[in-house]
Amino acid sequence: MNIAYEAQPNAKDIDFLTDAINQEAHALGIETPTEAFSFFIRDAEKKIIAGCNGTLIYGSIYTDQLWVAPAFRGQGMGKQVMEKVHELGRSKQCTHATVCTMSFQNAEAFYKKLGYHVDFTRSKYSNNTQCLFLSKAL
Repeated sequence: MNIAYEAQPNAKDIDFLTDAINQEAHALGIETPTEAFSFFIRDAEKKIIAGCNGTLIYGSIYTDQLWVAPAFRGQGMGKQVMEKVHELGRSKQCTHATVCTMSFQNAEAFYKKLGYHVDFTRSKYSNNTQCLFLSKAL
């Protein structure tokens, strides 16, 4: 048996893992599959100026990454992208949305304005950083 580290995994291999998990869930009677999503805002030159990605997983929509280019922050683009996440979650019958953010990103107030609350905080990251896990009902 050989364990190989892949810093840039092949999308087909990631899909294999997702399909395997979905098959096990289906065998247990869980019908909501795991599915990736992303939303982007692009400028006139098609350059990404805001976006997010995440996973629909068993009745929850999880936003893994959210980013807005520094020059466009404070203009509502993060909110627009997250509203699309929530719309997608509702359309897929998700009951709640989840996200995690690092304390150095100073995003807790942003997520609270969107209706999220902190479920728990994990410490012991580099430079005394904390990871905040947030959720909201859809």
